[in-house]
Amino acid sequence: MNREAPNMNIPERYEDVTAGWLTEALRSGGVIGDQEVSNFKIEPLRADQSLTSSLARITVVYDEDSEVLPSSMFAKFVSGISANRGLAARLGIFRREIVLYKTLGNSIPLNIPKLYFGLVSEQSDTSVLLMEDIKAVSKASLPPEKRLLTSGEGILGVNELAKMHAKWWGDQALGEYQWLLSADNDTWRQTYQSSYDEAWSKTRGILEPVLTPAEAGICRGLSGYLTTLQAQLGSMPETLCHGDLNQGNLLWDSPGNPSSVWFVDWQFSARAPAVLDVALFLGMGVGKSHTRLIRQNYLPAYHDALVNSGVTLYDYQQFLNDYRFALLDRLSRIMTLLSDLNLTKEESVDMIRLRVGNMAGAAEDAGCADLVF
Repeated sequence: MNREAPNMNIPERYEDVTAGWLTEALRSGGVIGDQEVSNFKIEPLRADQSLTSSLARITVVYDEDSEVLPSSMFAKFVSGISANRGLAARLGIFRREIVLYKTLGNSIPLNIPKLYFGLVSEQSDTSVLLMEDIKAVSKASLPPEKRLLTSGEGILGVNELAKMHAKWWGDQALGEYQWLLSADNDTWRQTYQSSYDEAWSKTRGILEPVLTPAEAGICRGLSGYLTTLQAQLGSMPETLCHGDLNQGNLLWDSPGNPSSVWFVDWQFSARAPAVLDVALFLGMGVGKSHTRLIRQNYLPAYHDALVNSGVTLYDYQQFLNDYRFALLDRLSRIMTLLSDLNLTKEESVDMIRLRVGNMAGAAEDAGCADLVF
């Protein structure tokens, strides 16, 4: 039974974790009973695996031997970077992820980790999650050229994603979950659209040298197109979306030619058009030299899987039209989010160039310039 206590102390950093706190957290989360954590080891994970969190793997030893209790877990704390931490607090992303695991986690037809414990402070911006440690590989820590999707990963990803989208396709009951982001949410509009001009102004100097003229034109033209874009998104069927399907939020059992994939980090989960997930997954995951594969392989595979899962009255041409609008939406949001990074750091510049560059390339290939010019 889950007995989480809202008045529990929340460690601000993984260095603040104690055996006593782990025992209390796992017990209140219903993971352990009378057992206690007698010892533990913390392994910090690479900071580039998350923009908004500080991540660690915790290996635990209990005072009683057990083959059923988790011997290791994945821990997520608030970011140690003030700008990223402030962004996380403003968007309420820790709270949203915790509620999703507790409310919908068992219903989502995808591989996702179990939540052992999650708590958000009502008095400060501290938060923590303890989750199942998935024995699979993230490509986030690989060199940029090796993070891109292989054909096997791309096909598996869109096929799995279609299962979740089909389950909640047009389901009005999602509106009851007010903690989900939505395409018509005031916070969504204010956070992204009203900030786009500022974001482009801050990043254009580092982006324009690596963008084609058409790609740069799409980025410039987006400023005057966002109102129209919002209206287009509002007319599309909604479903449950992950909201942030970048390479770091997918874990593969065998990178390159996988048979299983896990979807993690649900901080931006949303009630929104399915094409938003598709656009981000493919737009950032497929390199510019392989954008033809999006049109030739991945988009047809996703639509086929959607139809085979029971979605009707959504023909392929309508899907392609919606996908173009989704690419522009994801491009605007990525640029706005990443513009909050410290742009004096080389790794931040490289990340923005890679992610925005891939999205802009996918947008150009899909014909999005016809929409904004």
